[in-house]
Amino acid sequence: SEGETTTHIQPSQLLNTRRTGDRENDLWTTFNVVQENAIRGGLEARFRDEHGRLRRSSSRAVKGIDQDVKLNKALWTLSEKMAELKGLRAAA
Repeated sequence: SEGETTTHIQPSQLLNTRRTGDRENDLWTTFNVVQENAIRGGLEARFRDEHGRLRRSSSRAVKGIDQDVKLNKALWTLSEKMAELKGLRAAA
C-alpha cells in the first residue's frame, strides 16, 4: 500500500542526535531530532544480502516539497497524539 517500504534502517536510529544541544528528554526536542533525521537522511545500515554478502545502505534526504510537507504533518500529528497521551498541552 502507499507509503510502505522495506528498509534496514531501524526506527531507533531516528532518535540519534546530531548535536549535543539535542539531548534533552522532552517531546519538542525528540520531535525535532526525528524530523531532522527523517528529512536530512544519511542514516546508515549494514546487512547481509540473499547471498550472504555484507551490504551497506543509507537513507536519502527528502527533497520534494510535497513529501516534506506530508512527512512534517504526519510527525506533527504523532507528536500531538503523544502529548495528549502524556497529558501535555501543545504549544500555541
